[in-house]
Amino acid sequence: MRFRCVLRLVVGLCVPLWILSGSPVSAQDESAKGPGVFERIGSTAKKVGHKIEQGVGKVVKKVEEKHIGEKVEQKLKKAADKTAEGFKKAGNKIDQKLNH
Repeated sequence: MRFRCVLRLVVGLCVPLWILSGSPVSAQDESAKGPGVFERIGSTAKKVGHKIEQGVGKVVKKVEEKHIGEKVEQKLKKAADKTAEGFKKAGNKIDQKLNH
């Protein structure tokens, strides 16, 4: 219990002193050093956006080259045809059972 009180006192005194001990930097000093935080974030976002565009372009090119859209369309049509056949067979069986 006593240790907690001492710890709080030490932390309570050290943290403000640690914060105040840092040398204050003016806006002029910051701009003279180079681009600010927001400029760096903006340039990084632009770079990431450019990389994403390049990646999407490569994927689109591969999809077009391999005719994936056409293959997916064929598979969906085949699945729909099989489903229709299944429903037709089920309908015929129901009709047979109801008529007998």
